[in-house]
Order: sequence, then C-alpha cells, then structure tokens
Amino acid sequence: MLHVDMADAGPLFGVAVGAVLATMGGLLGGQIENRLNRKEREQSAALLFGEILTGLRLTIRLADESRGRGDPYGPITMRVIKAAVRETQIYERNRETLFAIRDPQLRAKTHILLVQMSLTLEAVQEAQDAIKASPHAVEAAMAEREGSFNFALELYAELPPLIVQFEKLAGQTFEAPDVDLTRNLTPRPA
Repeated sequence: MLHVDMADAGPLFGVAVGAVLATMGGLLGGQIENRLNRKEREQSAALLFGEILTGLRLTIRLADESRGRGDPYGPITMRVIKAAVRETQIYERNRETLFAIRDPQLRAKTHILLVQMSLTLEAVQEAQDAIKASPHAVEAAMAEREGSFNFALELYAELPPLIVQFEKLAGQTFEAPDVDLTRNLTPRPA
C-alpha cells in the first residue's frame, strides 16, 4: 500500500493544487474567449444585416420617389428596383451569417422580411417584363406591378425597427447614408 508522509505531502499538495488551478484557469479562459468570439461574430453579422436593410430602405425610397416623376415605371424606377433586388441577393449569399444573431425573433423577422421583399421586388420586375412582352395582357400585368410595388412599400415600413435592433447589436448607427442621400436629393434653386 502507498503511504504518504504528511510532512512530505506539502510539495505534492502544492503541485496538485497548482494543476487544478491551471486547469480551471484554462477552462475559464476558453469560456471567455468563446464568449468574446461569439459576441464579435454577432456584431459582425449585425453590421452586415444593418447595412443590407439600410441599403434596401434607401433604394425602395428612391424607387418610390422616382415613380413620382415622369413615367412611374420608367427606366430609372426599374433600375432602382433592380438595385433593391441586388440588396436582397446580398442577403441570399450571406444568409448563414444570420445564425450569428442570438435573438431568434430578430433572425426570423429579418429572414421573413428579406424573403418577402425579394419576392415582391422580383414580381415588380416580372410584371414589367410581361408588359413589354405581351401587349394583350398589359392591364393585368400593370395591376400586378402596382400591387407588388405597393406591397413593397408596406414591407418598407417594417425596415426601420429592424435597423434599430441591428444598430444596438452592432454598436453603431446606420443613418449616415440616409442623411447624405437626403441632402443630395434636395432640389437646387434654378
């Protein structure tokens, strides 16, 4: 049987305590590092989705404003709608990044809104293509185009609250492009 003299156990006890403390320190350090990495990934995802939603908000607003000038669905309006579709495609290419957001409701709202917006904007484009392709179905396609764009405007109203949530996670505001755009759109005196 192994017998340890308590007088000799002091150094052995110190080594054992040191090993336990080192192990606990390593585990604690790993946990802290994981938490920091998770927070950094969430902040990075919030930056990405905040920018996507802000870009979408700006392009939808521009499309609505261009609809009020000249031909409501002329080349300028349709180019701006195409730009809005590209914003939704950025989401599609980066959709898995949304999982870095820990709030499941925010993830779900963001995903649903971006999918609805994508489908709605594509419907506007498809209706426009149908109007150009078939003069016989113009009336129905025009109604579909108008209805789809109006639904995009309803969805547009859901963007600001989501952007605010992403601003909190990202630790920064996304309003600067909107301020600059507003300044650039102000009519100049003749």
